[in-house]
Amino acid sequence: MGKVAEEQREKDAMFDWTPLIDVVFQLMIFFMCVTEIAKAELESLTLPIARNAIEDVDAPKNRVIINITYSVSFTKKSVTSDIIISKEPYNDQDKLIAMLKARAAAGGLVDGVSDMTVKVRADHRAEYQKIQQVMVACMKAGINKISIGAEPKQL
Repeated sequence: MGKVAEEQREKDAMFDWTPLIDVVFQLMIFFMCVTEIAKAELESLTLPIARNAIEDVDAPKNRVIINITYSVSFTKKSVTSDIIISKEPYNDQDKLIAMLKARAAAGGLVDGVSDMTVKVRADHRAEYQKIQQVMVACMKAGINKISIGAEPKQL
């Protein structure tokens, strides 16, 4: 009787796929959320086109992304460009410098120069004055590693 019961148990034993499927779905949801959070720093912009633009694959961990937007107000009949970092406007030069200095100091300064990098993503219609304002703020904060976002030229 013992041998028959053991053979019956082996026939009835099946692998339960439910926990494995649950884990796979949990991982898919996790990576979808992480991807959306990573894109949160990027504003919807029309970047300038550059012939030698390189895709940004290995982003430094201590990088600040600065977006310079372009907007037209038909009611006020005006065009504006705004400096935005992590969805917060930094149009005031002193506020921008203070934030960059704080982030640079948190990353560590060597002889007054930070190892932090800044990526400037400016809409191709944005006022150049705002780009210059960001570069001056980086200089005053001791940041000398600056990259400019651009779209690669389509052939």
